[in-house]
Amino acid sequence: MAEALGFIINVKASGEYKVLNVIDEELIGKRLKEGDFSLYLDPRYFSGERVYEAQLRDLILNNSIINLVGKRSVDVALKMGFGAKDAVRVIDGVSFLIIYKFVNNY
Repeated sequence: MAEALGFIINVKASGEYKVLNVIDEELIGKRLKEGDFSLYLDPRYFSGERVYEAQLRDLILNNSIINLVGKRSVDVALKMGFGAKDAVRVIDGVSFLIIYKFVNNY
């Protein structure tokens, strides 16, 4: 039996902020093209730990800035009530969603 596809996650820190990056594992290393625009899903940037849906759900709940790349990871967030379908961008057939959760009064 083939192993289920997972998600690759990592956390990048920038000052006081942490950003959870999530990519559907099958997309790493893919080059997206749309018109003159080209985007490389670089394994050096997206390297990290493989997780599965239950772990991803927990990470989405416990992080406030989240970048999601890929239909499967975006769908997990949407089903959890984070983000909106209108906020999903698609480049060369690949879904992207950025979530900012404001937890304090700003």
